[in-house]
Amino acid sequence: MRTKTVGRNSRRGFTLVEVGVSIFIITVVALAGFAYYASARVSEINEWHDQNALFMCEREVESWHSNGYTALTGFGSADCGSAVYLPYGYRFANPDGAWNVAGRYKDVTLNGFTYRIRAQNLYNANTGNDYYVQANWSGIDYYYRQINVVVQWGNLSGTPTYQMNQETRMAR
Repeated sequence: MRTKTVGRNSRRGFTLVEVGVSIFIITVVALAGFAYYASARVSEINEWHDQNALFMCEREVESWHSNGYTALTGFGSADCGSAVYLPYGYRFANPDGAWNVAGRYKDVTLNGFTYRIRAQNLYNANTGNDYYVQANWSGIDYYYRQINVVVQWGNLSGTPTYQMNQETRMAR
């Protein structure tokens, strides 16, 4: 007759140490997965804002081009240069009604987010109020306006968190 001995090797189940180690491993893997997901989501949101800003920059550049070279005639030196933004967009003689003249910007809401659009008329030479860049190439003088369109988003009540610039030139 055989007797059954109950020993340590015949127990079934897991020890508390094994359960603790497995929970630790699962937690580390889950945290790594969550960190990857969060990073990917933040990158996706930033890319979405970049695409919106690029779309708005292109739209503003097209608006400047549609009004032509002479649309900027009338802006003075206080309104032009790399240190200041134009008080209103597109045309000196026909201001954009959505432009905040005192703040020198236009806010645009796209898909529930607000973006701030600004523009600069850059120049290095002028005649009267006709600000333009002048260059000489092979004895030929040519003139063009250099417009820098800036789209900002993020903290619009202070220094904007993000911004995108696009520059365009219009020859006369």
